[in-house]
Amino acid sequence: MKPRVLIVDDEFGLAEVIAEILCERGYDAVIAMNGKLALAEMQQTPPQFVMLDVMMPVMDGPTLLGHMQQDPRLASIPVVLMSSLAESSFASVRALYREFVRKPFTPEALYDLVERYAGRPESA
Repeated sequence: MKPRVLIVDDEFGLAEVIAEILCERGYDAVIAMNGKLALAEMQQTPPQFVMLDVMMPVMDGPTLLGHMQQDPRLASIPVVLMSSLAESSFASVRALYREFVRKPFTPEALYDLVERYAGRPESA
């Protein structure tokens, strides 16, 4: 079974590129355009790992992190927060995510994060 990665970002072009890169590496990559859609997706099929943008319409990243912590099925899913802003901007939710990556990031940094938190696909 392919490790499932949920990419939550309202920049569809970036989310699509990340998903394509991960699919080529053997992951099941799913995109949600905001936190509300991501929460619905996770409640239906929890992923092994979430890459979460901070600033999005409808429901932002920090709000989604709070909802995930309230759901026992979602609370332990590793989340990497991504933003073009400095990590210090999100100090209030630091305990709710595993790592922070600043946009833009390299494909190598992406692979490293995904392998660390979602594992390697069996075909890799």
